Amino acid sequence: MTAITSTGLGSGLDINSIVTAIVDAEKDPALASMTSAAAAATAAISAYGVLNSELSAFKDSYEDLSRSSTFSAATSSSSDSGILNATLGIGAATGSWSFEVEQQAKAQTIVSSSANSYTESASEVGTGTISFSYGSYETDGSFSINPDKAIETLTIDASNNSLGELRDAINEGDYSVSASIIDDGSNYRLVLTNKETGEENAMQLTVVDDDGDNSDATGLSALTYSADVKNMDQTSTAQDAKIIMNGIEITRSTNEISSVIEGVTLNIGGETEVGETVSLTITQDTSAVEDQINAFVENYNNTITQMNSLTAYGGESGSDGALNGDSTVRNIQNQMRAVLNTTVSHSGGVVQSFADLGMLTNLDGTLSLDADTLTAAMNNDMESIANFFTASGGASDSLIDFESKSTFTVPGTYELEVTKLATQGVLTNSAPTMPFTIDSSNDTFKIRLDGFLSNDIVLSAGTYNTMEEYTTELQSKINSDANFVENDLNMSILESAGVLSFTSNSYGSSSTVAITEVENASLGLTVGGGINGEDVEGLIAGVVASGEGQYLLSNSGDSQGLKVQVNGGVLGDRGTVTYSQGMSSMFDDMLDGVIDSNISSSEGDTGTSGTTIDGKIDSLYKKIASLEEQEESLTYKMDKLETRLYTQFNAMDIAVSSLNNTMSYLESTLDALPGYSND
Repeated sequence: MTAITSTGLGSGLDINSIVTAIVDAEKDPALASMTSAAAAATAAISAYGVLNSELSAFKDSYEDLSRSSTFSAATSSSSDSGILNATLGIGAATGSWSFEVEQQAKAQTIVSSSANSYTESASEVGTGTISFSYGSYETDGSFSINPDKAIETLTIDASNNSLGELRDAINEGDYSVSASIIDDGSNYRLVLTNKETGEENAMQLTVVDDDGDNSDATGLSALTYSADVKNMDQTSTAQDAKIIMNGIEITRSTNEISSVIEGVTLNIGGETEVGETVSLTITQDTSAVEDQINAFVENYNNTITQMNSLTAYGGESGSDGALNGDSTVRNIQNQMRAVLNTTVSHSGGVVQSFADLGMLTNLDGTLSLDADTLTAAMNNDMESIANFFTASGGASDSLIDFESKSTFTVPGTYELEVTKLATQGVLTNSAPTMPFTIDSSNDTFKIRLDGFLSNDIVLSAGTYNTMEEYTTELQSKINSDANFVENDLNMSILESAGVLSFTSNSYGSSSTVAITEVENASLGLTVGGGINGEDVEGLIAGVVASGEGQYLLSNSGDSQGLKVQVNGGVLGDRGTVTYSQGMSSMFDDMLDGVIDSNISSSEGDTGTSGTTIDGKIDSLYKKIASLEEQEESLTYKMDKLETRLYTQFNAMDIAVSSLNNTMSYLESTLDALPGYSND
């Protein structure tokens, strides 16, 4: 608002200067205080931005220390990596070993006979059903089915009865073999290769040929390959890998051999000449872990140094830091030191604290790192360093496995008591007398496993001379049922003292076995249910836990969400289960509550509640907004004061002018009086 001004003509006073001086005397101190406070708040926002950036850089610096893979602290060298090399895991043993590779693991390959004429990929192969079963061919030529491998079937009809369509049906289906077609120059031939290597993963192909003959070399039976009928040719035999390590013979079904050297997988790529060996040397490599720990210390120190600078007291001759006297920074430092002082003792390793790694705190809050202490720790127990930095859990009982935790689980050590062990569902049935014959009149039954009903289980016709032959056939056909394969269910069948036991391979109350239908009593199976499995029961931290199968889950208290697997053992006290966050996740949790991820906002995000720095910056933006409102209010008040002062001074000036006029009139009148003289 523009005030009405006066030049002081009546009074002779400089009214403009007087009013301006009065208003400025009232306004300037208050405005200066507001401006100073706003500048300090702006500087503090900038300072918190710098601090936020330093904390984020520190958080990023130890990211790799939270990964178990960082601590695969070893390197390997092979005298012939084309024949044998190694993949190393955490805790890989160090040393040198000598190997002879007698043979690689191979997958079986069979190919349609050249005697069969397929002139093109569109040639018809016949119709019917092909069954793929897996196992091993014995020295006498017989085929022994692997009862743990499901039998796979493929129906060939008018929609897929060409050589190419058969290949596609196999490759597009979920079969354990892959198919291809080759042109040998005279014929097109179907090639089948098992997807798995190993002696016990050989394949047997049997067919039900719609032409009525399942063994001749015409129609679909041309693809038969079994112990008795081999209408296809074998070009590669299924075999195990066989190596000799320091004089010890070792066989595996694959060319990736583990559980021989701790933390090491041996990769077989070739075979050694007779009498020759390949040497493998594994040495510890601590460079990656050392670099990460050094980066941790460096970035921690950068952060503390920046905090010290921002909160510095300049004294009489210096200038204070932008956050001098701010308790928030001191609280953040205290939280960081609290994590540094945390001890992780459950692993029992050499490293249970930052001090065990050689980290000590200096007077200014920064860290110093003793290189000799760090080197000794890495050389003596790299696994404990991994446990120290990464989230981990463990149990004192070897038959108890730490399974998982939840966001509610508080790190700590908890007592464990087992009051009941989990059991499996089992059905018993009298075993038939051997030899035992199965034909089309007694080959079919149905069984329910873990609540899922099978399709018709059809046993292969023939005479079974031993109980092993019979139980293998039962187990193989049951475990191959489509409903069971789809739901990942299987069972084991054993005979003891004339009794067959059908045992579900799952544990707990959902583990059940029942025979629901039998085609003919002469099959020897009886309709009925077995004994259901039971869930494990026990207490975690003195509180009853939920049991499901072999798993115990804590539902309350500090241990809430802690889950363990009980793999057997005795009832009663079973020691303790310990969960530790690991230092990386502890720092993450602390810093996640401090760092502001939205700090780039020019006005803060004052509508939401967030982290420590977020809240602090929001309060500073609110303060600046409040100071702006106060400045507007002050300006309004000063405008009102200025208007009032001009009104008052103008009135005074008019009064003085009037008095002056009166005085002049009186003087003139007096001068005009007779006999009056100014002398």
